[in-house]
Amino acid sequence: MRAAYLRRWLNRFRRWPLHPQWLLTTSGEDEDLRAALEPLRGTVADVGCSDRRLAAMLHEDCRYVGIDYPTTAVGMYGTRPDVFSDARSLPFADGALDAIILKDVLEHVKGPDLALREISRALCDGGGLILWIPFMYPIHDSPHDFQRFTEHGLAAYLGETHLQIIDIKAVLSPVETASLMMALALADASEQMVSRRRWLIPVLPVLGLLILITNLFGKGMAWLPSTRFMPAFYRVAARRIPRAQAGESQ
Repeated sequence: MRAAYLRRWLNRFRRWPLHPQWLLTTSGEDEDLRAALEPLRGTVADVGCSDRRLAAMLHEDCRYVGIDYPTTAVGMYGTRPDVFSDARSLPFADGALDAIILKDVLEHVKGPDLALREISRALCDGGGLILWIPFMYPIHDSPHDFQRFTEHGLAAYLGETHLQIIDIKAVLSPVETASLMMALALADASEQMVSRRRWLIPVLPVLGLLILITNLFGKGMAWLPSTRFMPAFYRVAARRIPRAQAGESQ
């Protein structure tokens, strides 16, 4: 309870460098998602929709369908989607969907290749997939967190299911990712102090200061030249290869 209170209190400062996820919050995630989702039209399924917040980012011509699994939607988030379903077994006919959103979901699916195959089946020819997935991020929604992917792994899995990557963006530079991990590790230590090691609570202000310094360091050093070897997340835009082009029977 004390740890949960600490998290709620910190959420008030989500856009301040005192928050352990500040670097991610200020990465332009919402702006990037809006830009990626804006071109979508027709029937759009948000698989793993949680609180359905992405519905507000879609064009008004879209028909939004929120999909989630009962264990997570009801048991963890207290939300109710339009459809209860597993990502590996979508209740749609072949080619029925114009687009699918898969944000922070694939890492939580047992058998991600099965989920991508099902997504490919449900998408119409040329249909879009917007995928957001962590590469380097702590275990979350435990115990329902099973894997991480490199961009090469994503390309391989998507290609095997006739989904062609149009664009892939690495979110956060390596130094920002390293700083994010350090800030989250310090936040985890803070939670443990509050919930299990209360005699260490006087150290909390020091950890708060270290989180602030770590965040500012990561943001300040983001200008350093780097490769894509250590992003925090990937944002992928892909399309369903037409069935005739992929050599599939109609």
